[in-house]
Amino acid sequence: MPRHTYEQARTDHEYLWAYGPANDMTGGYVDQTDLAKLLKKPTKTTARNCYIDQIEYWFQVGPDRNFQGMSKELIIETDPAVREIGERYGCL
Repeated sequence: MPRHTYEQARTDHEYLWAYGPANDMTGGYVDQTDLAKLLKKPTKTTARNCYIDQIEYWFQVGPDRNFQGMSKELIIETDPAVREIGERYGCL
C-alpha cells in the first residue's frame, strides 16, 4: 500500500493551495511536466505523485502570494494542519 493515498494527497494539496499555489509554479517548478505525465499515464497513481511533488515544492518555496501578509514560516507556525501536512510528507 502506498505511503500516501490519492485522496490524502489531493486533500492536503487543496488545503495548502487555499493559502495560494506554490510560488513560481510555471517557472521554478514547471507544472507543464506534471501535465505531460498525466497525459501520458492518466492514473490516480500518477496524479497522486504529481500532488506529492507539488506539496513538497510548496514547502520549499511557500505560497505564490503571502496569505494575509503571512510568510510560509508563519503559516507553518500558526496553522497546525499545515505543520501536520509538512510532517506527513517529510518536509519539516
